[in-house]
Amino acid sequence: MHASQTQIDAFHGLSSIEISDTQRRIVDLFRGDRAVTLTRDELAVAAGLGVPTICGRVNELVKAGVLAVRGTAKRPGRRCAQQLIGLPVSVN
Repeated sequence: MHASQTQIDAFHGLSSIEISDTQRRIVDLFRGDRAVTLTRDELAVAAGLGVPTICGRVNELVKAGVLAVRGTAKRPGRRCAQQLIGLPVSVN
């Protein structure tokens, strides 16, 4: 599913909070598509940022309701799962 520019612009206008350039860079990785979920490791690679930076900014965005934890994914070679992060979805 591809989002139109109007949908993307509407998404960016959803939040009344001010977000930093780094936070905007992270949110933009989802391209307005609520079907996309990424781990913090995947976000770090895609954004070209360190995992500690991604973790801090993602936690802030989740707390603000801009992003949401949408599930978990098994980490290859590890016992623990990693959270899947995505745009919030409304439940009606």
